[in-house]
Amino acid sequence: MVVLVPDNINDWLYQSEEELCLKRCGYWISLAGEASTENQETVTVSIPRVNRFTVNALKSLMQCIARGEAL
Repeated sequence: MVVLVPDNINDWLYQSEEELCLKRCGYWISLAGEASTENQETVTVSIPRVNRFTVNALKSLMQCIARGEAL
């Protein structure tokens, strides 16, 4: 999972007794089944923008894991 945050980290989160607001977006991708790499320094991973980490995405991921399905 990758979370994009604003340039100024202080603009990322707002919290009060009434709300918790996180700005920007998170994205996810499963690396299960991907080939291993010998590279020990950096690895580029492309994550489709449609893979937003939302409440529904989390529920779906957890259901797949519970059923033993590949992600």
